[in-house]
Amino acid sequence: MRIAIIEDHTLLAELLTSVCRRDFKFTVVACENEGRKGLARVLALKPDLVLLDISLPDADGLDLAAQIQAALPLTRLLAISSLRDPVTLKRVRELGLHGFLDKREQNVGRLREAIRLVSQGHSYFSPVVNDVVGALNRDPKAFFRVLSEYEQRILALIGQARSDEEIAAHLKIRPNTAQSRRRDIMAKLGIHSTPKLIRYAIENGFTRVDNFPKAPPG
Repeated sequence: MRIAIIEDHTLLAELLTSVCRRDFKFTVVACENEGRKGLARVLALKPDLVLLDISLPDADGLDLAAQIQAALPLTRLLAISSLRDPVTLKRVRELGLHGFLDKREQNVGRLREAIRLVSQGHSYFSPVVNDVVGALNRDPKAFFRVLSEYEQRILALIGQARSDEEIAAHLKIRPNTAQSRRRDIMAKLGIHSTPKLIRYAIENGFTRVDNFPKAPPG
């Protein structure tokens, strides 16, 4: 098989390359540490399997996965990540990826098993995926049931500690509209303060620390 790897941590990228070449005799046609460059290489080379980190410095790995699926429906996708939040794992399931390996398992044997199964046309999902998504689906007050997609988008911005004025500027709406949406979201989630709402956004994966807007110099 022809394999492409998109992984920003050099040590893990080298481990993935070694396992693919030594254990499976696969051909690694690309190994990139940036999302946009990796996507371009994948679209050009059309590999059989992509090992894809979800959290990349310049791109959302799941957005890349969706683009790869649309352009190369026969290419198989194995996501590799330490992210375990409900938003991320729900997206993994909704996108229909062929596998998800939890980096926190720290087990080369499971890495080999995941690559073997996905490369052979099967699927592999670390137990955390079914645990988290299953609990989410059983929760009558889960975010996807009580919040619209637009409200979820606003929640992600609130999670970055943005003010109503900053949210309004980003979404091209009026500040009082942003304020009203914030109140609606808090009411629907049963959360009564902005700090607790920010915490909810971060814990559930609407916002990640690496997505916080950078402070201006000085």
